[in-house]
Amino acid sequence: MIERSHGPYMVDRIDGGLHRIGIARHNYRARIRGLAVRTAVDDLHDEVREAVAGHGRVPAVRIVRQRLPVLSPGQALRYVSALPHGDAPADLVALAVEELVEPFDEVLAVRTIRPGAPER
Repeated sequence: MIERSHGPYMVDRIDGGLHRIGIARHNYRARIRGLAVRTAVDDLHDEVREAVAGHGRVPAVRIVRQRLPVLSPGQALRYVSALPHGDAPADLVALAVEELVEPFDEVLAVRTIRPGAPER
């Protein structure tokens, strides 16, 4: 049986595999290539760490409050204070993910149509 689909399609330039990717390109990177997927939360964490290192916590708290207005000033300060020493508190990261990361829709997931050649 031939599966009919209306793409979009992607040819993997490394191994020549043909994949229907929908709009979930990050799913392709994770499932097929095994690469880490960066999100807007990762970008926020990088920006906050840079702000803390270069300008201190107050400008970093402003960045967090601009991106995540659902956080109170106290929560934003807790978020910023934890990041340079490791990860932000899980409850606050969960809020950040909810606000900044689009939910993944399995319907739009990657489907391999023709696998690529094994890497040498």
